[in-house]
Amino acid sequence: MRFAYEEILWVAAAAPVVFLLLFLYDRVQRRRLATRLGELPVLTKVMASQSPRRRVVKLVLVSLGVGLVLVAAARPQIAGKRNVELHGLDLVVAVDVSKSMLVSDVGQTLLMQEKKVAPSRLGRARELAAALIDELPGDRIGPVVFAGAASHFPVTEDHDVAVRFLYDLGPADLPPGSNLTEVFRVSRCLLRPDLYDDLGCARIGRRGHGGDPLPGESLDDKDKKDEDIVEQKVERGKAMVIFTDGGESDAEALREVATARELGIAVFVVGVGTTAGGVVYDIDFDGKPTAQAKRTPDGQTVISKRDDAGMRTLAEAAGDANRYFVASETGEVDPMPIVEALRAVNRGLATRQVDEMKDIFEPFLFAGFMLLVIEAAISTRRRRRYPEEH
Repeated sequence: MRFAYEEILWVAAAAPVVFLLLFLYDRVQRRRLATRLGELPVLTKVMASQSPRRRVVKLVLVSLGVGLVLVAAARPQIAGKRNVELHGLDLVVAVDVSKSMLVSDVGQTLLMQEKKVAPSRLGRARELAAALIDELPGDRIGPVVFAGAASHFPVTEDHDVAVRFLYDLGPADLPPGSNLTEVFRVSRCLLRPDLYDDLGCARIGRRGHGGDPLPGESLDDKDKKDEDIVEQKVERGKAMVIFTDGGESDAEALREVATARELGIAVFVVGVGTTAGGVVYDIDFDGKPTAQAKRTPDGQTVISKRDDAGMRTLAEAAGDANRYFVASETGEVDPMPIVEALRAVNRGLATRQVDEMKDIFEPFLFAGFMLLVIEAAISTRRRRRYPEEH
């Protein structure tokens, strides 16, 4: 048992001492008053009717009563369990970090201005992805960043970790290019670990789930916390949201999207950038653009434009062309159109036992009030029968 307001316990412990001091002070004052009045016949009768024992009983009752009320005010609590229903889906949020995403053909948001970050497609995609994750508190997130290859983090309920992963890796951390085929493959492997071996996912490496023990650690069933035990009632929905400016939507990428659709995974594509496009620059070791423009083998400057047609084709292969969204090019990012589309995806139901502290102040409060009522009902004088006068 613990107390929410432990400081009140000190007051409860001091209450009997205070009442005892008041009792002794009252007793001294009574004796002093009796000495000053003298042995009058009326005073003798009054003093004879007093019951010192009852006064002690009243002192004990009021001390215990007030003490118990103060203990109740300190909110005694005991550990308990509560079943919590979990509604949500497993969602992969994948952000393209290729060199073309560093093109600065989009406007700067207030957040970018505060952080003094130059506007870029990548900055806008990250900001929109973070805003999307914030709007999905009940969902588990699997963050993925991709360029020529894809890097992923296990599906986790820790949204802060997921957002941090999307911001930590950039163009310098992955091979060049924009391999959409790979990101679709990695995403479906993250979302369907039950079919890990059947889907050819060995190449991405089995990474488990967020919260799994690290290599070398053991976690026996008896050591698992109750909040780690989730009882699945209805299978969670699966979805992936890809933030990119476009890429090679070749036949293999379309097959991956079709496979995801067959597995019941909803695919959403978000286009970032403008159709006017901008120059793609080479990057330094820190992943920042240099002054050197990227060129084709024949010496032409590489211009990157948002590929609406290719990305809409991917959305159509996923079963619904309306699942292709275009991120706003200027102003603040708005994740709500994507959020509304995700709400149409079937969300699963699971239950989890969580620890919680339960208040148990009622018995202490009831007992305290009853003792105070009993104390108030006890008189300080005893009944005394006097002999009749003849």
